[in-house]
Amino acid sequence: MFSSPFPEFISFFCEHLSSSPDFLLHPEEENISTSFGSSKRSAEFSLGRYCAHRALSKFKLESVPILRNTESREPYWPKLIRGSITHSEGFAAAAVGLTKDVSGIGIDLESLSRVVDFNIRRHVCVDKEREFLESLPSEQANRYLRIIFSAKESIFKCFFPISKTYLYFQDAEIIIDEKNSEFTFLLSKACTGITSAGFQHSGRFSIKDDLLLTSIYI
Repeated sequence: MFSSPFPEFISFFCEHLSSSPDFLLHPEEENISTSFGSSKRSAEFSLGRYCAHRALSKFKLESVPILRNTESREPYWPKLIRGSITHSEGFAAAAVGLTKDVSGIGIDLESLSRVVDFNIRRHVCVDKEREFLESLPSEQANRYLRIIFSAKESIFKCFFPISKTYLYFQDAEIIIDEKNSEFTFLLSKACTGITSAGFQHSGRFSIKDDLLLTSIYI
């Protein structure tokens, strides 16, 4: 559904449950999958791991289970790999790259059709973002709010595995460039050993039907 938003040195794979073939998880992955309380959550986890293994196949590495941290839920990638996994509304995607090429990767899928209380902006947005959203027509403001939310999810996924610094919604400001399907983010919080406060970088977003994908790499 989504084409890769990344340069060639990052491998990206996206799939929907309805079109994914039968696939076998590693036994350790299967144990995690069966531990969830719902078949939906189990299917999403399994599809995410399938996408991750498909993305990893580009690098011709030995196939190993992709486990996860039970607290942060971040994936444990093979040595020399950075990556990110996301899923929403029956879709999953994964992006991976070699540590010689990337320090971190973050991706996030969000449904645009799901109803969200616009008041959530008080939790998600910094003052400048809220002021900007309040100046827009309601439909556009809601779309931009979802992009801001998703972009901040991608930022956390990119930075936390390498810095172990928790970035909260208020720690990043997002500036959306809809014409070029890009966003710029400014961090107000330092990430240990990676960035200082005031770090600025860019990411991309794409919308297909009612599904949003945001992505960044550093």
